[in-house]
Amino acid sequence: MLTPLGNGPRRPRRWPSVLGGMLVVLLVAAAAYGVWWWLGQRTDPTPAPAASPSRSCTTPTPKIPKNLPAPAEVTLAVGNGTDRNGLAVETADAFAARGFVVVDVGNTDKPVKKGVAVVRYAKGDLRQAVVAASYVPGAEVVKVVRVPEAEVAVWLGPDFTSVAKKNDADADAVALPPGEPVCSKKKP
Repeated sequence: MLTPLGNGPRRPRRWPSVLGGMLVVLLVAAAAYGVWWWLGQRTDPTPAPAASPSRSCTTPTPKIPKNLPAPAEVTLAVGNGTDRNGLAVETADAFAARGFVVVDVGNTDKPVKKGVAVVRYAKGDLRQAVVAASYVPGAEVVKVVRVPEAEVAVWLGPDFTSVAKKNDADADAVALPPGEPVCSKKKP
């Protein structure tokens, strides 16, 4: 039998505690957003430390490494940084005909806006980058954190025309990126 209204135990209402909990979560989220926004809007950057007069820094002039590897010892990834269809495939075939090991061909992540090409290499692969760049006269050689697909990545630019013939490749003509600055303390 049903209990008539008003008689029997009464269950406590839950909505006030649920609403209160939601209100607390909302306030914490709003406070977190406010702090994040405030930190992101700060226009007063922390000033860089002033150069210490007791330090001397020089940037070494890069030199072409000795004992360059043969093209067959260099793995390449060729990327088309232009809007010309098929350029990476044609260039990869030309590199392979000159003895390079081409392991990846495709489009670059970002377009190459100017120049012949960008030869990208990671630490320890400068010798391989010089060999690859010697076959692309006018290419810019750039050190990057890593080249995932090969030792060297050749990103073709809008001024690229062709891969040099084996007899025309000149490692001494490659323009190397500037060296890392070396700083030392001056003795008083």
